[in-house]
Parts: sequence; C-alpha cells; structure tokens
Amino acid sequence: MGLFHRESRGPAWKQGWTERTLGSLSAPPLPLLAIFGIIILLMTVSSYIKYRLQMQYTMLNLKLFLLILPLVVIFAAQLVWSFRLGFTRRGVDDMASNVPWSMVALVIVLLVLVSYQSQIQSMWTPSF
Repeated sequence: MGLFHRESRGPAWKQGWTERTLGSLSAPPLPLLAIFGIIILLMTVSSYIKYRLQMQYTMLNLKLFLLILPLVVIFAAQLVWSFRLGFTRRGVDDMASNVPWSMVALVIVLLVLVSYQSQIQSMWTPSF
C-alpha cells in the first residue's frame, strides 16, 4: 500500500540522493582511457587520409572543369548566336557582318588561354 501513499519528500531527500551518487562515481582505469585514446587516434588518422585522397580527387576534377569551361562557354555562345540569327531571319549581309565579332571573341579567349598556359600546365603536375 505504500505505492499509493504519497510521502512528503523535501529537498533534503533529493540532496542526499545526489550526494550519494556523486560520491560513488570514480574515474575509469587509466589502461581503459589509453585504449580509447589509441582507438580514437587511429580512427582520426584513417579518416584524415581518406579526406586527403578525396580532396585531391575533387581538386583534379575542379581543375579539369575550369580547363574545359571556356570552350563550353564559347560553344554555348555560338549556339545561342546562331539560333538568334536563325529566328530573326535576317539577310545574308547581316549574318556575314556579325560573324567576325564572334571570331574576334574566340581569338581573344584563345589568347588569354595561351597567356596563362604555364599556370594551366602547372595544374597538371603533382605538387607534393
């Protein structure tokens, strides 16, 4: 019947419970802490090596993307330009007068790529 009977417990009861619990706690043994430390160290080194490999793979893909990006932009601009001229149905004279501007833009982009050729080539050499 003590289950249904409510006893009045004051703050002294709670304080006694926490003091007993904290008093019975002790630090784990040092060999156990050393084993956990070694395990965590090995897991950290392993994940760092995987991280470095993934980072190198990602950087290689990024450099390849940045190398191909100007060509894709030029191709897309030429495609948009040709569709725009096709939809407006201009005469042959207008189309002939606009083609040199796209060729000038292509030559400028190629000159910029040639001027940065040494940096582009250095991207492909491993840097250890």
